Amino acid sequence: MASEENTNEISNEVFWKNLAGRYWYFVLIFGLLIVGAIIGFILTLDWYIDTSAIGGYGSWTFDQFSLGTTIVWVIFLFLRTLLIVALPTLAVAGILVAIIWFVILPPELKEEIKTSFKTPRPGKRSSGGGGFGFLLFIGVCIYVYVDGNWLTEFGSLTYGYFMNAWITVFKWVLIIFGIPAVIIGIIWFVRKYGRSDSMAPLNEVHDKDAQ
Repeated sequence: MASEENTNEISNEVFWKNLAGRYWYFVLIFGLLIVGAIIGFILTLDWYIDTSAIGGYGSWTFDQFSLGTTIVWVIFLFLRTLLIVALPTLAVAGILVAIIWFVILPPELKEEIKTSFKTPRPGKRSSGGGGFGFLLFIGVCIYVYVDGNWLTEFGSLTYGYFMNAWITVFKWVLIIFGIPAVIIGIIWFVRKYGRSDSMAPLNEVHDKDAQ
């Protein structure tokens, strides 16, 4: 029974890889959409800090915040991010998915995708987010140290200073690590899946299992 489940998981994984290989340009478009959403969030956060009266347009120190003003600040940031970044991104993604599903994909492939979605997948845990957050924390510490504020009391520095430090470090991390990783990933993906020999019928794996 366990062997059969492992076989189904492997065939399901191969199916999705073949699907991504056949429609690699859509994978690239969705990847760029995610990158755009991240950039949009950073720009929105920076704009919110400079234009929000809650927080004194970035001039408040941490001791000037109360629980109430902190919650209101977070709520308004969430609403701006939702309206400016999240909803437009979801709308574009939804339109792309609708075009792919109703216009591009053939009926037999749709059935295979539905079958693949019904295949149970084991949960996987990833510590990548924690590692990235720790990298940003170290970067902010370096930024504050180089800026000469390592021993400066929190009450003497505005929250906008720390937020701008985080934004600056985030941008540099994306430039130093993110852009090269994206370029290498795109080149690898196109070379591996963007060739005509990767366009084999996607139902080959399922046909073998059926036999």
